[in-house]
Formats: sequence, structure tokens, C-alpha cells
Amino acid sequence: MSKIVSMLCLGLVTWIVGVLPLLGVRMGWLDKSETQQSHKTVMIISCMMSFGGGVILTSCLTHMLPDVNEVLQEALDNNSFPDSGLPVAEIFVLAGFLMIYLLEETVHLILVLTGNLKADGEGGHGHSHEHVEVPIEEGIQATARGFLVVLALSIHDFFEGIALGVCKRATSVWFLLLAFASHKWVISGTLGMNWARSPVKALVTMLYMTVFCGISPVGVGVGMALKQSGEDHGGAALIVFQGLATGSLLYVVFFEILEKERKKKVPGVLQAIFLSLGFIFMVCLGLAEVKSDKGVEDTTTTPAGNTMGY
Repeated sequence: MSKIVSMLCLGLVTWIVGVLPLLGVRMGWLDKSETQQSHKTVMIISCMMSFGGGVILTSCLTHMLPDVNEVLQEALDNNSFPDSGLPVAEIFVLAGFLMIYLLEETVHLILVLTGNLKADGEGGHGHSHEHVEVPIEEGIQATARGFLVVLALSIHDFFEGIALGVCKRATSVWFLLLAFASHKWVISGTLGMNWARSPVKALVTMLYMTVFCGISPVGVGVGMALKQSGEDHGGAALIVFQGLATGSLLYVVFFEILEKERKKKVPGVLQAIFLSLGFIFMVCLGLAEVKSDKGVEDTTTTPAGNTMGY
């Protein structure tokens, strides 16, 4: 149930959030010229993103990585995964991190070579979610750049969806959803506003928005299928994809959230506090989950410690 709700929130709700600015500009409800966000709005959004980063980071290291090791141990016990003696879970996490890094740099290179993005001479690439903007040029170039923007964002969203789909605990699903939704809704609204103010045709913008919003639910579905396959056939595919998804989320935290937020004119201490609050929140959630599971176990055992027959 929690994963179905997640698919709706990351898909349908995100689509509505993205379409509303498009509709508002087209109908004349919103100004067609760009307006600067107030400092208060920037600060609030930055705090939300930092909190979400803390939630994702803590989930990766305290929920997802242990889950990978747990599934790996079960697969080793069932002889359905080769025992190499290496820390397989951690290797796949690092592989996922490097995979997303390489994909990011490849997309960035394509954007530069096609003239859709200026190379940043200050050492940074400027290819995070917030820095990839829809152009104001006329015609095919604007449409082509919009396609590359959707492609770049969809890489992350697909693996975020997989990470959510393979979660074993409902509580992990809900709070990953909180982190992902707050992140994706901001991006969707920004894209919708930019596309509405660009020369990209309305039909094309709707297509791009639909693809951008639909990729996360697809990832969730793939994750659910992998989890079911892992439960039925030993979990080799689940180990690989859950490890890769964990690594991709670590990349998102460090390079797409923390790096971007630190460039904003917001007190760094405030961002660090909200990142820590996300960490504390997830630790408290984990503690409550452990106590809840222990209480359930206590109610299903006899005083002698034998399990009841149901």
C-alpha cells in the first residue's frame, strides 16, 4: 500500500505541481517574466532540501545498506550468490555512486558540445538539478535542450524509484517518499515555470513533464519486481540493483543536494542543523520501529519463549 501511494505522489502529484505553473502562465494568472525569489523563500526551500538530504543519507547507511547485506547473507546461505569473500554490498554501493557520476559527466559533456550549456570556468560544472534550465532560444534548440534536461533528471529519478521500490520496511518507504517528494516537487515546479516562459511548444512541454513525472513510478515498479524476484529466486538481482540504487542516492545527497545548497546565500549553520534534524528524525524513527517490532515479538511468544502457533 505504501509503495502504491508513493507511485501516485511521485507521479501524479508531481505532474500536477509541474503543470500548474504551465497552466498559470498560459492562462495569464502568472507573470510571463521571471521574478526573483525572496530571500525567505530561498531559505525555506534550502532548509527543506537539507532536511531531505539528511533523511536520504541516514536511510542509505542505516536502512538500505543493512538491507543489502541481509539479502546478500540470505543469498549466500542459499548458495544462490557466489561467495567471493569480498564486501559485495559496499562494492555495489560504490559502483552505483561511480555509475551516476559517469552518467552525469557524460550528459554534461553532451550539453556543452551541443552548445546547450556553457562550460563553467570556475571549477564547477553547474549541472545540478537547479542549474539545468530550459532555454529561451527559439525553435529546435530549445526543444532539444529540454529533452536533454529531462534525460539528465530521469537518470536520478529512476534509481530513486528503484531504491524506494526495494525497501523492505513500510516506514523506510514513507520517509524516503518524504525526502524524494520534497526534492522532486521543487524541481517539477521550477521546470514547469521555466518551460511555460520558454518558446517550447505546449504539447512538447506536456510530453516532457509527463516523462519526467512518470519515470519515478516506473522505477518504483521495477524495484518492487526486483524485490519479489529476490524473494522468489535468491535475490542476486536485488543485491545488485539495491546496491546500485543506494550508491546513486549517496551521489544525489552529496553532489545534488549538499553541494547545491551550500552555494545559496543561506547560513551554512542553518543548513547543517536541518541536515542533522533529518538524521535525528530517521534515527528516532528507527528506534521506534525496533521497539514496535520487539513489542510484536513479545506478544507472539509464550513466557517460556516458545512461539505461538499462528
